[in-house]
Parts: sequence; structure tokens; C-alpha cells
Amino acid sequence: MTSLSGLGALVRFTIRRDRGRLAAWVVVLTAVIGISAWNLRNVYATQQSIDAYVQLFGNNPALVAFAGPGFGFDKPSIGVILVNELQLWAMIALALMSIFLVNRHTRAEEDTERVELVLSNAVGRHAPTTASMVVVSVTELLICSGATAIFIVAGYPVIGSISLSLSFLAVGLVFIGVTAAAAQFFSTGRATTGASLMVLLAAFILRAIGDISHNALRWFSTIGWAQSVRSFADERWWPLALCAAAALGLVAGSYWLSNHRDLGAGFISTRPGRPTATRALTDPFGFALRLQRGLIAIWMIGMFLTGYVFGSIANDVDAMARDNPQFADVFSQMGKGNLTDSYLATSLAMLALMAGGFGIAAMLAPSNEERSGRLELILSRRVGRFRWIASHLAIATLGTVALMVSAGLGVGLAYARVVGDVGQISRLVRAALVTVPAAFVFIGIVVVVFGFLPKAIMLAWVPLAVTAIIVFFGELLELPNWALHLSPFEFLPAVPAESLQPWPLVWLSVIGLAGVGIGLWGFTRRGIAVT
Repeated sequence: MTSLSGLGALVRFTIRRDRGRLAAWVVVLTAVIGISAWNLRNVYATQQSIDAYVQLFGNNPALVAFAGPGFGFDKPSIGVILVNELQLWAMIALALMSIFLVNRHTRAEEDTERVELVLSNAVGRHAPTTASMVVVSVTELLICSGATAIFIVAGYPVIGSISLSLSFLAVGLVFIGVTAAAAQFFSTGRATTGASLMVLLAAFILRAIGDISHNALRWFSTIGWAQSVRSFADERWWPLALCAAAALGLVAGSYWLSNHRDLGAGFISTRPGRPTATRALTDPFGFALRLQRGLIAIWMIGMFLTGYVFGSIANDVDAMARDNPQFADVFSQMGKGNLTDSYLATSLAMLALMAGGFGIAAMLAPSNEERSGRLELILSRRVGRFRWIASHLAIATLGTVALMVSAGLGVGLAYARVVGDVGQISRLVRAALVTVPAAFVFIGIVVVVFGFLPKAIMLAWVPLAVTAIIVFFGELLELPNWALHLSPFEFLPAVPAESLQPWPLVWLSVIGLAGVGIGLWGFTRRGIAVT
């Protein structure tokens, strides 16, 4: 028997088990990429409009951070605009898919000890990990093949279309390797996901700083490597080889690490606890905080760093407004105040969307406790259902607030340093807190799903995914007003660009509270599920 014995059967089992989830990733990502590509051709149908886009967005540090270095802006084409509008976000989407799916079938399986049952058969040690990587790689290949076909049918040059799709695939493959390696280092699925997301965040930040400052930092980022393919702008293929080498190296490293650790353990082992529990751990809130504190710390660091990057380039937006009246006029027509404050409001909304992701992730902990069977042990003591779930709900809510304070501090400190005004710190922290009710809506949704459909808890991510599509691609996809209003962020006042209007915050909070109330009612009246 070899280390890959049983690989074929495990690949078929993984596809069978996740067929709905995999199909959703393929359909949604391919559709968003394809619709965006088609709409761009309609929006920028003439060379004059293409030239105006480059004049509007070229050499703007703020937009470079969210798009890319603008390769090909010296010879503008519709393909260059496609790269600038779509490439970065498609890469991030495929990286996230890689992280979630590979963790689900590797470290998360070890957490539940199901992998021991699998390996008790004629199955090689590396077969489960390899099966997950094969399935995720094929899924990404399907998405990128569909995107390539749509690009070509839409009239984009063939070579540029292929290189652009391969850049998506390259980043996805790298993060398959990143997650597989992280699963060897860390002893829990939560830590594996957190570490992989931190690597993705670091790749984004290094690429952004490197592109803005025109220095070598971008070469420390796999996203920077893939963007250096220069699709539709004198393509260069060797960065794809660099990404492939990194992916293969990470996979090989994960195999080597797997051979040198015990099944179920990680190289970074969980620290032994006290011989007896502290008083805080005997309380449901203290125990929930103990489970979530690592996740909260990682997210707070990531939010602060991301906010700091956003704040550090805000003054460049103001400078461009002075140099480019046309750019400033676009925002003034939208009724969102001056350009810098509009940029800051948009940045805080994006950070709040991330905080909504934390709220959902934090409320998955109760589901994990229930599915593992530990909830039954907890409820067998003097702990009621309401008190137990309320403790996790408090962690998710307070954690979301803490994340937005951290994000506001990051944006405020960076912007205050740039403009020399310490008062910007408190101003932007307050503006960050304005977005919390929108993030709270997602917590209400996940509580509803947990209360009534515990086995379908992953459906709680769907509203966040829909909102992300609306926030990032709503204008590009030319969505109707009713579709835009599916996002809670559409109702938020754009503070600090606009004055604070309390009623939208009240109604969003009411919606979140209603979801929490309905979900708690459902949870207290259903049976405990164990899978």
C-alpha cells in the first residue's frame, strides 16, 4: 500500500459529499465573472470611453490598492480595464474557496476524528489531503475554463483571456498549498483557517503597498506574482511558473510535515490547560470567550492592518481630486460629499463587510459544539439552552464591535499621521461604529439558520456572499434598485461623507434583533442534533 492508496475512491466521495457546495462555487463565480466581462464591453464601448477610464483611474494610489498596478494603461484597451476591474477580486474569491474547502476536508476532518476511520481502511496517509486538493483544483479549473470561454465569446483577445484566467487559477492553487501546509502546523480547523486568511491578507497588503510605492514589496505577494502576468498588455508567462512552483513546494512541504507529526496533532500544539478550570471557564460566557479569543485576536490584527493601509492612502485621493476635477465631479454627482470622506466611508463599509464575516464565523462555534456532541454534556449540567447560546451571541456581537473599533483605529491613526490631525482618530472610530448595525444583520441571519436548520448552517454565508457581490460589483453589473437594496449597507449613511441619520441604524438593529429572537425561539424548541 502506498501513501496515496484509495485516492480515487476518496475523490469520488468528496465530490459526492460536497456536490452542492462545489456547484454553487462554480456557478456563482463563473456567473459574476462572466456578467462583469459582458457589462464592461457595454459600459466602455468606444476608445474614447476607454481613454477616459484610464485618465480617471490611472496613477491613483487609492484605486491601485483595490485593483492593481494598471499594466497596459499606456496603451488602453477594454482588456486592460477588465484586468483592472476584475482580476484582484477573482483571485481573492478563488483563494477563499481554496482555504474553506481544503480546511473542511483536512484539518476539520481530523478535529472530528473521522479521518481516523478513513485511514483504518486500505487508505494511504496522504490520500485524504490529496483528494481534497484534487477536487478543489478541478473546481477552480472549471471556473477558470468557463471564464476563459466567456471572455473569448465576449470579444476579448484570446491570449489575454487565457492569461487572465490562468492568473486566477495560479492564486487559487497557491492557497490550496497554503491551507494544506497550515493544516499540518495547527491543531484545529479554526486556527488553520485563521492562519490561511492572515496569509491572504498579508499578500493583499504587501501587493498594495508595493504597487503604490513602486517597490519590491509586491514580489513578496503571490497576488503580485499573478498580476505580473500583464494580461492584455504584453503577456509574461514566467510569473505563472513562479506561482506553480510555490504551490508545488507548499504541497510537498505539507506531505513532509504530515509524515513527521501524529495524526490529529499539529506542529504548533495546543498549550496544556490548567489542572483545574478557572472560575471564568465554569461560566458559559467565559467558556465561549476562551473558545473564540484566538479568532478575535487574529481578526482584530487583520482589521487594524487593513484599515491602516486604507487610511494611509486617503490623502492621495484628496490630492487627485485637486489635480483631476473630473474625478472629483463623479463623487459630487453621487451626493457623497468630498472625495476623501467618500473614500473613507467606502473603506469603512468594506471593513464592516469583513466584520460581518467574523460574526458568522463566531456563530459557527455553537454549531460545531452541537455537532461534536459536546453540547449535550454542557446542557446536562446547570446550564440552560438560552444562557448557552446567548453567551456565544454576546461574543459574536461584542467581537464585531471590537473589530470595527480596531478597523477605525487603523484608518484613523494612518489618516491622522498623514494629515497631522489627531482628531481624525476619534472621528473615524465613530464612523466605523456606524456600520455595526449592518454587520449585526448577518448575525441575526445565522442565528435563524442555526435555530431552524442546524444541518444547513453553511447557508448563513449566502447573504454575506450576495452582499459582497452587490458592494463590489453592483455598479458594474448594473443591478436594479431592488437588488441593491438586498444589501444592508445600502441603507447606511455614508459617514463621514454624510451626516449621521439615526433611523437607518435603528431599523437595521431591529432587523438583526428580530433575526436573533426568531432564531433563539427556534433553537429552544428543537432537538439537539449530533452528526
